Amino acid sequence: MKAGMLIGAFLTAAVALVARPVAAQRYEFEVLGKPVVSRGLSFRFVTQDPDGHYVAWTGYEGTDRQALLGVRTDNGELIWADLADFGRSHIRMIKAPDGDVCMYSGNPGHFLKYDVSKRELIDLGVPAKPASYWLDSAVGPDGKFYVGSYPKTHLVCLDPKTGKIEGLGRIATDEREWYIIRTAVSDDNVAYCGVGLHHVELWAYDTKTGSKRQILPEELTKLQGSPDVWTGTDGKVYGRAGDTEFLCTPDGIRVGETKSARRLPRDMTAGDKIVGSINAEGKLELTDVNTREVMRLQTDYEGDPAHIYSVSCERDGKIWGGSGKPASTFYYDTKTGELVNVGRVSGGRIQIYDTISLPQGLFLSSYTGASLDFYDPGGPAHKSTKRHLATLSKTHMQERPYQWALGPDGMLYIGTRPVKGHLGGALVRVNPDDFSVTVWRNVIPNQSVLYVAPVPDTHEMFCTSSISGGSSAIATEKEGCVFLWDIKREEVSFRAEPVPGTTSYGMVARGRTGIIYGLAGDKYYAFDPKARTVVFVGDLPGQARQFPGLCREPIGPKGLIYGFASDALFAIDPADHSLNVVARHESFEGARGPYVTQDGVVYYGSGPILMRCRPAPSRT
Repeated sequence: MKAGMLIGAFLTAAVALVARPVAAQRYEFEVLGKPVVSRGLSFRFVTQDPDGHYVAWTGYEGTDRQALLGVRTDNGELIWADLADFGRSHIRMIKAPDGDVCMYSGNPGHFLKYDVSKRELIDLGVPAKPASYWLDSAVGPDGKFYVGSYPKTHLVCLDPKTGKIEGLGRIATDEREWYIIRTAVSDDNVAYCGVGLHHVELWAYDTKTGSKRQILPEELTKLQGSPDVWTGTDGKVYGRAGDTEFLCTPDGIRVGETKSARRLPRDMTAGDKIVGSINAEGKLELTDVNTREVMRLQTDYEGDPAHIYSVSCERDGKIWGGSGKPASTFYYDTKTGELVNVGRVSGGRIQIYDTISLPQGLFLSSYTGASLDFYDPGGPAHKSTKRHLATLSKTHMQERPYQWALGPDGMLYIGTRPVKGHLGGALVRVNPDDFSVTVWRNVIPNQSVLYVAPVPDTHEMFCTSSISGGSSAIATEKEGCVFLWDIKREEVSFRAEPVPGTTSYGMVARGRTGIIYGLAGDKYYAFDPKARTVVFVGDLPGQARQFPGLCREPIGPKGLIYGFASDALFAIDPADHSLNVVARHESFEGARGPYVTQDGVVYYGSGPILMRCRPAPSRT
C-alpha cells in the first residue's frame, strides 16, 4: 500500500480511561509501508519433478511466514510448504538420496520430509525436547543428518534413507552450557559438537558406541564463547578456540594441526543450467553449463520484510528507526511521505535497539556485540558519515545495549546486558564530542543495567536493573532494582525496589516535573529522585511486553508520558500520575516504539510495517 493510505479497519475510538474520564477521541491509523525488505535469495540445492521440471529449494524464515520455499527454474513460479504449525525456529535442510527434501525445524524441533513429486509434507517426529534453536547441521559419511540444539545441548539425528530419527542425548553436563553452536562429523563417524557460550567446550560423540568426551584442555575451556569446528579435506575434523587451531580426536586435540574445510559438492544443476541466486529485482540467475552465458528469469519472489525493532527519534522532519535481522537503519520523511532504507550503518548486524539525535548526529546501539555507533546523515549538500565507537562484547563482555539518555553533563549514557551465559551488566558513558567510551561493569552485582534517564536536579542518572544476564545465564539474585548513579563520583548513590518482587524493570522516562516514570511488569510507578521515594504505583492496561514500551520524552502542553501495554496506547498525566488509555488497536500487540511527536502523532512498528496513529479531525 502507498504511504499515507488510510486503512478503514484501522479506525478506532478511545475507551474510558483508567483513572478518570476524558472526552472520547477518534484516531486514524495509517500504514506507511515496509521500510526494510531483503529481496535477495540464495538456494541450497535443486530437485527434479517427475514431469522434468527443476525446482531450487531454500528455507524461508521471514517475518510473514516460516516455510520451505521452492522456485521453478522454467517459469519462476514459487512453491510454498508452510511450516508455521510446527513453531518458529531456524530451518536446516538437506537433499535426501531419493531426491526429496529433509529438514529440521519448529519448536520443539521436528524432523520433516517434503515429497517433491506429491508436494506433500511429512512429519517424521520430535527426537528431543526442549529444542528451539540451532545454527548448524552436519552430514556424516553414512549420509545421516545431525543437528545440535538449544537450550539443553541435545544432539539429534535423521537417517534420510529410512526416515528413522534419534535423540542422541544431552551433550554438555555443565548446567551453564545451553548451546551447541557448530557440529562436524569425521569420516570415522565421530560427531564433534562445539558447545558454549558460558565458556568453551568441545565434545566428541562416537555415533557407533554412544560414548562422549569433552576434549579441550582447561586453558581453552576458560574462554568465553564456543569453538568452531569443520571437516577438513582429509575427512578429519579440525577446530579453533580463540586463536588456537587444532586437530580433533576422540581423546583430545593436537594443537597446531589444521586443514582447510572440505567443500561438499552442491547440487545446483537444473538440466543444462547452473542455478544461482535471486537478485534485488526478483530475477533468478541461470548460467548455461556449456556456453557460460547468464540469463535472468523473473520470479514471483517479492522479498523478505524485516521486523521493525525500534522507532526512536526525529531529526530534520524525519522519523528514524531500525530493523532486526538485518539491522538496517531507515527513516520516514514527514514532509514528503518518503520511506527510505538507509542500510546498515551500525556495527551490530541483528537488531537496532535505539537511535538518539544530538546536534552532532545520530548515535545508535545494536546487537550483536553491544555495538555503539555514530551516523551523521548530513544535509542536502553533505555526504553522510559514520563511525564505529565500540564493540563492548570484545572489551567488557557486554552484548545488548538498550536505551540512550543524554545526561546532565552533556554525555550519553546507556545500560547493557552481558554476553550469553554471564551475569553482570554495565553502565556506559559516551562523550558525543570526542566519541570516547567509559564502561562501569557490575555496578549492581550480578544484574544487568537496562534503561536510564537523566536527573538534572541532583546531577545523577536514574537506572533500572534486571536479575537476568545474557541468554542461558543462571540468575543469582531474587529481585531487580532501580538506582541513582552519581555522575561526579561515578558510583551508585541510591538503590530502591519500587514494585516489590519485580525481577526486571522496564523503560523509564523523566517528566517535566522531574518525576521519573517507569514500567514494572503489569504496573507502572512514579519516583521522585530528589526525595528518593516512590510516590505512586498503578496498574497498566495490560502487560508491558513491547520494546521499549515507553516514549522517552514528555509530549504536548501537559507533558504526557506515552506508552504501550498489550493492545493499548496509554498516556500518564504527571499532574496526578493517572494513566489513561487513549486508543486500543490490534496493531499495538507486539508493537515496537512508540515515538510520539509533540503534536501527538504516534509512530511505531507493527511487525515489518511502519504505522502512524494520529487524532482524527474534529467532526463539524
